[in-house]
Amino acid sequence: MTLTEARALVPGLAASMLDEQAQARALETLALVCQQFTPRVMVDAPQAILLDITGCERVHGGEVALVENVQATFRRLGYSSVTALADNATAAYARALGDNRKPESLPLEALRLESALVATLRALGVCRLGELLALPAESLPARFGDALVSRLRQFRGELEEDFEVYRLPEVPSERLDFTDPTGRRDALLFALRRAATGLSEQLNALGCGALRLEVSMRASEGAPLKFSVDLSRPAQDSRSLAAVLLGRFETLDTGETWFEGLELSAPSRAQVVGRQRDLFAQAEPAHEAGFIELVDELVGRLGVNAVSRAELTPDPRPERSYRYVTFDTTQAAQVQVAPGRALTFFEPHPVELDLDEQGLPSRWHEGRRSRSLTCVRGPERVDFAWWEGGKERDYFEVEDEEGARYWLFTQDGRWLMTGAS
Repeated sequence: MTLTEARALVPGLAASMLDEQAQARALETLALVCQQFTPRVMVDAPQAILLDITGCERVHGGEVALVENVQATFRRLGYSSVTALADNATAAYARALGDNRKPESLPLEALRLESALVATLRALGVCRLGELLALPAESLPARFGDALVSRLRQFRGELEEDFEVYRLPEVPSERLDFTDPTGRRDALLFALRRAATGLSEQLNALGCGALRLEVSMRASEGAPLKFSVDLSRPAQDSRSLAAVLLGRFETLDTGETWFEGLELSAPSRAQVVGRQRDLFAQAEPAHEAGFIELVDELVGRLGVNAVSRAELTPDPRPERSYRYVTFDTTQAAQVQVAPGRALTFFEPHPVELDLDEQGLPSRWHEGRRSRSLTCVRGPERVDFAWWEGGKERDYFEVEDEEGARYWLFTQDGRWLMTGAS
């Protein structure tokens, strides 16, 4: 009926225009998300997605568990769905359209026949699939045409129905169109979280994580607001993605701009490799979820080049035994400090020491202040870079009366300090 007729019957009826492009984008997004359940996903626009789960049900704990996973995924994305299982795509499609009724009780519309053909069958008193199947099969082609016969054969699995196989996009993205323009920051933050959830499902389906996120917020007037976030590791968890996006957005001044929608994409990605945890080893701090989330938030707020870590180098000289590199949580566990080495290094500088009978440091003079020292470890002989004019050094770890530890070395009769613990 027309909208005027509908509102005459239901005065409070809410109506909105159908956005076919947005509907097609939503269906493509759901098809991409379904890649996590099977590599063979087919689309019948504008309402259906078909999954060939042959051989994949074992990975998900059986067919029933797989269907439950699909339904839970759709709910997380804010969609309700009707799912059905059958031995072939046409039968599953019909059962879904018939709300999972028994085959003989399915309405004729579930077969997706031409409306004129359905009207003809109904005029003959045939309203259910069971009634149609009860008709003599040899009389169907002459009375109703080949289309009906082909669809029945497809329903039985005797003939395969062709559906469009979904192709993966080059760049996974999530687009949201707002019902009305808004400038409220809480609404925009909610939209970013919603987009992060959708993108997370896509990344999970592709088995990869985002290394860079790009956001384009469409303004009602003027140029769109664009910003990007680099991540320290391939991330696909919705909470991690949302945290870095919200942290970055909070640093932006949107002024009085109103926005009509946004698009979130992951142009740079990397495969996420599952890491098996040792049942008996202690958890590595660099891989704790809280630590990783903190690094991601810092990278999102400050930029990937503003967060760094110390990396050991093969140079035996303490002042050159480390360097600062861009933080990468996937490699953080490889960073180790050798036992007995200082935790803080600085350029070697001369110090005034008193030595005991064995030639070991016993007291350190710093201006008018004097500290008693006890040798904890040493000497440790280090040879290096003779081609650069380097000479051998003897290193000692000493402790003063307050418990502070220092790293000293002697070279050519001079004592120099190069680190502290």
